[in-house]
Amino acid sequence: MKLILPKNVYSTILKAALPHEYQSEILYQESSLICKNLEYNTSAVALIPSLELVNHRNLFVSKKIALSFDGALSNSYFYFEEGEKKFQKIYLRGDISLNEILLAKILFTEKFSSQIEITLDTNKTAEKGRDYIIVGDENFQSRDYKSAISLADEVSEMIDLPYVNFVFASHDKEALDKFNKQINPVDERLESEMINIIKELTLSENVKEFFTQNISSIYFDMTDNEETAVNELIRLIFYHGIIDDMFDVKFI
Repeated sequence: MKLILPKNVYSTILKAALPHEYQSEILYQESSLICKNLEYNTSAVALIPSLELVNHRNLFVSKKIALSFDGALSNSYFYFEEGEKKFQKIYLRGDISLNEILLAKILFTEKFSSQIEITLDTNKTAEKGRDYIIVGDENFQSRDYKSAISLADEVSEMIDLPYVNFVFASHDKEALDKFNKQINPVDERLESEMINIIKELTLSENVKEFFTQNISSIYFDMTDNEETAVNELIRLIFYHGIIDDMFDVKFI
């Protein structure tokens, strides 16, 4: 069974705790292209951005495991120019997905009453004088993430639930059911070995310390709380007129 993951530090942590039989079956892909890959690999299981479910409503979603945040740790951070009070344009760079595009618009509408223009930045490096949302590992390689604002924390505060950034999904119900059964011990292994897994990451010691200090703000299990959070995200974008109707997520 192929397992498709986004390439970021959190999927690396998760990979370290997966059963041995999955290690050679992992494919890495940009977050925005994973659901397209699932259209061709219909028996694969993938870790997809949660709001991709809006455009792929037939996918089955795991009730066992996901990737969620509710604090300082995040896959996406805001970087604002000092002293700026009125936001008109924000640049997105990194492993951008539908989540960042939609949630950025909603956050600026709700928190700052601003209708911002979102522009994708494909430059090799970020430019000074711009406001950014940076997605993925660039945050921990060349950015001052400690002075940035966690998008996950902002979303979590807005819905009063953890921000479910990624969910495991598949077109194949049997494949996902098998995956659910085989990864059952993953939560326990992550809980007991997370500190050691972080120590082995190819990150600076300062970043590793930041992860260790904020380890309680990341979740890999999909409980009733996270299921509710996924539905709240969908309700949020429905409320803002981004989609025309609500729908039931096919949790299994």
